[in-house]
Amino acid sequence: MTTAAAYENQATLTYRISFTAGPDLSGTLRRTSGTPVTMSTYYHGLPEPKGRFAGEYRHERDPERQTVNILANAVLERLGCDDDQYLAQILAQVTGGSIALHSEKGPCHSCRAVLRQFLQDYPMIASCVVTYRKTDKRGHAIRALEPAGGDLCGSYGYEDAVELGGNWRKVLR
Repeated sequence: MTTAAAYENQATLTYRISFTAGPDLSGTLRRTSGTPVTMSTYYHGLPEPKGRFAGEYRHERDPERQTVNILANAVLERLGCDDDQYLAQILAQVTGGSIALHSEKGPCHSCRAVLRQFLQDYPMIASCVVTYRKTDKRGHAIRALEPAGGDLCGSYGYEDAVELGGNWRKVLR
């Protein structure tokens, strides 16, 4: 969802990350679309690939992207890392974990890319479960893979998501 949408998208990220030494990092992050992030944003997602906005990053304020960036910042802070070169050396201190992301709408192409990048950087995280609504707030059905529509490219969600408890669910790994 972009900030130009007529509705808000909310995302909640619940996480637990384990380290070789010290306590686990765990918690819940909640974000609403359109709110700016003032800290560093390691993951940028993908620009629009076609249409009127080709090449523009129209998803900078998407809550899915923001929660993953906030989590990445928390892990880097926990590791005492402020340098990308040094990061590769200390990532071995992350020994496991899991994340669960729930949003009102399935992740867009850009946010799906952010999730893939995060999981590539943290291969020791056992799973990432993404869930999103099967119906909008007005009760209209949402397909597992919903076309973006308008001037936006691609789609929201995952084609192979499965229905579980009134939501769409996709396990990434």
